[in-house]
Amino acid sequence: MKINSGIQPSNNSKHLEDEILKNNENPGQLETLYRKNKQEFVKALHSISEDQDSDLLRFWRIRLNQDSVMKFPGFLKQDLLVILLLTLFSGTLLKLPVLFSGIQEEFFFTRNLAIIVFNAIIVYTFWQKGIRNTKSILIYGFILLILTPYLNLLPNRESDSIMLALIHAPLLLWCMFGLTYNSFDFTNLNRRMDFIRFNAEFITMTGLIMIAAGFFSAMTIGLFSAINMSIETLYIDYVIVFGGVAIPMVSLYLIHVYPDLTNKIAPVIARVFTPLVLSAMLVYLISLLFTEIRIFEDRDLLILFNVMLLAVLAIIVFSISELDKSRDRNINILILFLLSAFAIVINSIALIAIIARVAGGLTPNRTVVLVSNVLVFVNLIVIARNLFRSYFDKEKLHSVDETVAKYLSLYAAWIVVVIFILPFAFGFK
Repeated sequence: MKINSGIQPSNNSKHLEDEILKNNENPGQLETLYRKNKQEFVKALHSISEDQDSDLLRFWRIRLNQDSVMKFPGFLKQDLLVILLLTLFSGTLLKLPVLFSGIQEEFFFTRNLAIIVFNAIIVYTFWQKGIRNTKSILIYGFILLILTPYLNLLPNRESDSIMLALIHAPLLLWCMFGLTYNSFDFTNLNRRMDFIRFNAEFITMTGLIMIAAGFFSAMTIGLFSAINMSIETLYIDYVIVFGGVAIPMVSLYLIHVYPDLTNKIAPVIARVFTPLVLSAMLVYLISLLFTEIRIFEDRDLLILFNVMLLAVLAIIVFSISELDKSRDRNINILILFLLSAFAIVINSIALIAIIARVAGGLTPNRTVVLVSNVLVFVNLIVIARNLFRSYFDKEKLHSVDETVAKYLSLYAAWIVVVIFILPFAFGFK
């Protein structure tokens, strides 16, 4: 992305930090960087150590702090109004089974809960990102117009293929959330990695708010119980429902207003948690050698095996997005390589078990698990190879990011197949 000054700031936060430090005596260049991407500039400036200081950087810190104080009240009113309206609208939709007795609750929530919640998040992201162009609105409207009737028109019966479609619907909506977050820039790989980093911040902030909300709810219900007033049903039916819809949007709002609140937590979690996961994986693999393996016969154990594998892949991808790309022979790269290698071993065991079960005939569950494991297996191999190379040459670290970012398209395509093709391929069985 070129700018008049000749600087090409990347969405990569570390790269932007380097650009700021390189131009810490050049006010014109800093102003250009700031105008090009204000939110990322604020994050990068806050991430720079106080030791890396100059009169110009001190001025920018004062300026940004003053801007936040001046702009906060108006921004607060507008965004809180949008959050309130979306909460009331989405919460009312969730109450439709109560308002209309003809709507079956289980049927309604299994097919519409994810759509209602994600729609509120996505629409608020449209507002927050200032996306007003007709093309982007039509793209999202078209996807929503196709997905909502489709899920509600699927047969209401016991069916593995239909259940898999419903399970994958939130993942498709998450992909839609990612597109909106990146302002519908389909091809920018750096922005995809930014979205992965953002998910760590988003989950962290949402988790903190939910913990606080849980304490508040317990305290409120307890106080009313102390005076012999039972408000549990009323509280759950309204406060929990409407508050649950609002929490993700409040998280987005807080991250936007206070960008330095969570962006320092995610790297710490990655550095602390990844070695712990590596240790757990090593102990687990050793334990497999001394225990009777029932994964080939036990379907539930195989499912748990695959859930664990996906969780490890998610940790690897998240940790890659938080790597410090300025260090040579980074020990974190080596840890991630070993974690990827262990995950490949576990995936190999899972694939053997799945293929053994597929020999008895294809079912919707076996098909989804098989293809998903193959996708993950190939992804892990490519990630491990690039991590190994990057350990010896930090300049090749960009290939790791590219691998992760590009592979998201394959996962998204498979999600679409599971939702829209799999039920028909298996006759809704």
